[in-house]
Amino acid sequence: MLRLLVGPADLAATRFAVSPVFELAMLLRALVGSPPRSLTRRFGSGLDALRDDDAVRAFVFLHGPGYGASFAAPPPTGMEQTIEADLRALRGAEPADVATGLREVLRRRRPDAAVGALLAAPDVTSRLADGVQRAWDRLLAPDWARVRAVLERDVRFRAERLARDGWSAALSGVHAGLAWRDGGVEIESSADGVEDLAGRGLLLVPSVFLVAQRLAVIDDAPWQPTVVYPARGAGLVLEEAPAPVDPLAPLLGRTRAGLLLALAVPSSTTQLARLTGASLGATGDHLRVLLDAGLVTRSRLARSVVYRRTPLGDALAGP
Repeated sequence: MLRLLVGPADLAATRFAVSPVFELAMLLRALVGSPPRSLTRRFGSGLDALRDDDAVRAFVFLHGPGYGASFAAPPPTGMEQTIEADLRALRGAEPADVATGLREVLRRRRPDAAVGALLAAPDVTSRLADGVQRAWDRLLAPDWARVRAVLERDVRFRAERLARDGWSAALSGVHAGLAWRDGGVEIESSADGVEDLAGRGLLLVPSVFLVAQRLAVIDDAPWQPTVVYPARGAGLVLEEAPAPVDPLAPLLGRTRAGLLLALAVPSSTTQLARLTGASLGATGDHLRVLLDAGLVTRSRLARSVVYRRTPLGDALAGP
């Protein structure tokens, strides 16, 4: 059990972020393992084109079980992180960080000859970045809008809870292995001990593709103490649209019923459009009908207008 001691300064320093390159790494790891059929059906053909790509195979190797080389997944700077920023950071990784990461990975597991040769190359970060770009284009780029919408919805839900009700509420339901107890964050981890955040705060990163729905704890430079956790509603990425229950669809129409169910997590029009695949205009029109019917409300949060279900909407959507 790892225990993180949290002081008053850590709340201000705690932040959420999304990591495109980490999501790609977790997707690749899941696909080369024993993926569920839904994952194979959606991404399997893209993987087939990458199986003989040594740079992609090396990237997966660096994110293997038990330990991942932090330079191969640079820490995100915030919610607006892009794959282009990740690739720039990977290409510009400090040689000392690369050497340390490679040494630690190779101490734990051995690559095959082709991957070993690539990792020993003087331009290893450039070749890895090229492979990441190819894997991104093949696998995740077509679905990134939907993945990002799921991640943003999770962050909004957690951030509101953290600001309103504190750590215990924010961490409630994130994962069975993560809890707030007696002024600290407790994490089920292979690492034991107590660590004082000492004003550094915690970086919280939701993930759609986190392998086996586990937690990932990162505390290697240049990362600040970080917990990667399974995002709420990750299954929406593998669905064509939120699937309404049979009695609801005839009453509201399939699209509006799907939107009402998706609003189990408060969301903006843009996020809902990305999730359902509908146009922004059509999504707005359907939300207006739900609003006029008293099934949802809307309020401004920062620069977004966020929709929430009303008690009537909750009752109609069911448990």
